[in-house]
Amino acid sequence: MSFLQDSAAKVEAWITERERSDTNPVDPRRKTPQGELKSPKFVKFHMLDSGEGCDEIFWEDPRDFIPRRGRNDWIDSWGIYPHDRRGARDVDGMRIFERTHVTQLIYRDEDKLPLPEIQFINVLIDKKVSQLKQADLGDLPQRDYTLYISLPFIDDPHDNKVDRYWRRVRVSGGLPLSVFADKIITPLWGWMRNLHAHIFHDFKDGALFGPKDCNSVDMMHLDKSGYKYIPEDEYSIAYILRSPGDVMGYHYDFGDNWFVDIKLEEIASKEDSTGAVVVLDGAGGIPPDGEQTGTFSWAHYLQQASRSPAGKRKAVEVLFGTANYAKKLPPSNALTYDFDAFDLDGTRRAVREALDSKASLPYASKKFVTPLGDRTLESMLDDEAVLSRLGMSLKDLKKGVALAQTPLSGSSRTFMEEGVSISRKDNPGNTACAYCGSPKDLKACAACGQRYYCGKECQRAHWKEGHKRECKSAKRK
Repeated sequence: MSFLQDSAAKVEAWITERERSDTNPVDPRRKTPQGELKSPKFVKFHMLDSGEGCDEIFWEDPRDFIPRRGRNDWIDSWGIYPHDRRGARDVDGMRIFERTHVTQLIYRDEDKLPLPEIQFINVLIDKKVSQLKQADLGDLPQRDYTLYISLPFIDDPHDNKVDRYWRRVRVSGGLPLSVFADKIITPLWGWMRNLHAHIFHDFKDGALFGPKDCNSVDMMHLDKSGYKYIPEDEYSIAYILRSPGDVMGYHYDFGDNWFVDIKLEEIASKEDSTGAVVVLDGAGGIPPDGEQTGTFSWAHYLQQASRSPAGKRKAVEVLFGTANYAKKLPPSNALTYDFDAFDLDGTRRAVREALDSKASLPYASKKFVTPLGDRTLESMLDDEAVLSRLGMSLKDLKKGVALAQTPLSGSSRTFMEEGVSISRKDNPGNTACAYCGSPKDLKACAACGQRYYCGKECQRAHWKEGHKRECKSAKRK
C-alpha cells in the first residue's frame, strides 16, 4: 500500500470511529499519546485529524507552556522536543513522518486552519518577533565579537573534556545571521554553500532563525527540526548573543543533522572594533558533508576508526565519498590519514573567498541531478524539468539570476545545479565587505556595483588583489 493510500485509510478509519462512537463531529477533544481524551488548551484540530502522532506538548498553551530543556539547561527548537541522556534532541522521526503524510491531506489551506503544530509555533514566533522589535542592543552591533565555535557530541580521543573540532573567529556583532551562516560558518567547516538548510537556535528561549524561502532538499525534514522559523535576514548576531558566555546553536542539514555550538567569549570595545572577520585558530579537520554523515554518525565512524584498521579505512572511505571531498584525492594509505589536521591558512582562504562572492540564493539551492535513461542535458533544461527540480521555471528566475550546472567529479552524467546571481546585486543591508567582512557603512563599487566595501582602504586593497579584472568583466556584461 502506498503512503498516500495508507494516509487516506487512516483518515477514513478515524471518521468511522467517530461515527460509531456517536461523537459530535466538532468535538475538539483528541486522545493524547498517553491515551487521555482531552481538549487542547490553545490549538484546534481539523475534524478529520485524529491527532495521532501529535506530541502531547501541543495540547498545552504556547503562551505559558513550560519548554523542554536539554543539555546545560538550554532550550532548543522552540522547546518542543524531548531530549536523551546526553541532552541531545530526541526526535521520533518516524512518528512525525507518518503524521505528516496524513495531515498533508487535511491541512491544505494554511490560511484557513494551519496544522496544530504550526498554530502553536506561530504564537511563539509572534512573541519572539515582538521582543526583538523592543530589544535595545546599544552599541553591540558596532563591536567585535570573539566566538568559539565547536561541534558537540564528538569526543576528543585523548581527552573527552575538550572539543575535537573547534574554530575561533572574530566578527562584528552587527553581522547579519544570513551572512554569518553563508560566508563564515559554512567555509569555517569546509561544508558546501547553499547545499543544505540551517537554523540558529537562541538557547535562552528556543527561538529559531533560518533562511527565507529555502528550497533545499532537506527542508522536507523541517517538521523534525522545529516546524517553522523566523527569517534570519532581518537580524544580526547581536540579537542572540549579548554577553560573554552566551551560547547559541546552529543546526546544519536537517537530514544528516550537524549540530554546532557558538559561544561568545569576548566583546571588544567600540574603539577597538574594526568589524573585520578574522579566523584566529582551530582544531580538527574538515567534517564530511553528505552521505548520511551528521554529528552522531560521524562520531560513530571516528570511534570505529580508533578501534581497528578496518574501522579507519571505512571512515576514510566515507569521508572522501562526501560532497565536500569530491575534488580531494583520498590518501594512498588510509591508516596514515589524520582526521584532526587543521589547516589555518586554508580556512582563512575559504572564508575570504566566500566574502568575495555574491550571497547564496536559498530559494534556488544546490541539487544533484542525474538524467534518467537517454535524456539529454538539453531536455533537462526545459521549463517543466527545471520547475520540478527548482520549484520555479527559468523564466521565473529573478532578473540577474541564472541557473548554473557544474559536472560532478567522477561522473559522466550527474551534475550539480543551483541558481546564482550574475548581475543581480546583494542587498546592502544583508551582506558584508568583500575584502574584510565588516558589515559597517557599506557602499557598492562605483564601477561595477557588484561588490560592497566598508571603506576606500578595503576597496583599494581588493582592487589590487584582483577585483580590477572582475570589475572590468562585470561592466562588459
